[in-house]
Amino acid sequence: MRLLPFALLIVSLWVAVPGTADAASGATVLTGKVVTTVTRAEPIPFNAVIDEVLVRPGMRVGKDAPLLRYHLQDEAERVLQREVTTGAATETMRGQILDLERQLAQTQAQRNKTSRLVSSGLGSSQALGRLEADVASLQKRIALLNVQVKKAEESFQARLRELERSFGVPLHEGDVLPETLVLRSPIDGFVLSVNGILSAGTILPAGSAPIQVGQLDPVIIQVPVYEAEVRDIKEGDKAEVEIPSLGDKKFSAAVSEIAWVSNDMNVGNPSYYTVKLSVPNADLELKPGFKAVVRFKSR
Repeated sequence: MRLLPFALLIVSLWVAVPGTADAASGATVLTGKVVTTVTRAEPIPFNAVIDEVLVRPGMRVGKDAPLLRYHLQDEAERVLQREVTTGAATETMRGQILDLERQLAQTQAQRNKTSRLVSSGLGSSQALGRLEADVASLQKRIALLNVQVKKAEESFQARLRELERSFGVPLHEGDVLPETLVLRSPIDGFVLSVNGILSAGTILPAGSAPIQVGQLDPVIIQVPVYEAEVRDIKEGDKAEVEIPSLGDKKFSAAVSEIAWVSNDMNVGNPSYYTVKLSVPNADLELKPGFKAVVRFKSR
């Protein structure tokens, strides 16, 4: 393998430093950090007040495991309760439909009477035509209102299903909302971080994601590789990872993915392509943030 100029192991931004060559082995040596394969932080959907934090960093959690309990801020609670109590709010439209149906019945009766008169030569065909048009118009208005009612009811049912996911209980129009809600883990994994401000009484705005959960087996190393060198790396290529904080313990890694698009498309800058390496971590010795020394062996 040709020597790689430099690379990184990063979760977000990490300043690139030149890679070095190990004279004895001919390997390219890179320095970076261990990161998780998947990290998720479930947002709190409403303005909330924390009641109890149920986890701490390092805990193993399953998908849907409770992370914290909270209740709605007063204004958020009033808005949502009003929404559930009001329901689809189709009463006005349904009243309009009843009025139109009465008008339709009367108009149809007049049309039928006029039709019989026309058939016997005693009625006006023009009057019959006007009544036929009135009947068709009323039928269309009723059909349109029925469509609007159906859409409003379907929208409300979809909203109830959305609220059910947050409240964790079945909900129906007019129900009283539960006082306590639970934020649950979106994936199987380990609690990576808990916002330091979390405690009973903490107020969090909607959209806050105070707890991160990640998967740690395997862990991933992302390496930006210079455009002239990426051709020398193939999926499945092996590398050795050394962790200084574990007494320079060594782990085996393998290239799992090579990007097809450069990290920077600015023509004035050199191009680098992200190469991902997977490192097994069944014993969970590798923790996110550990410094890692990676050696790509020469071909």
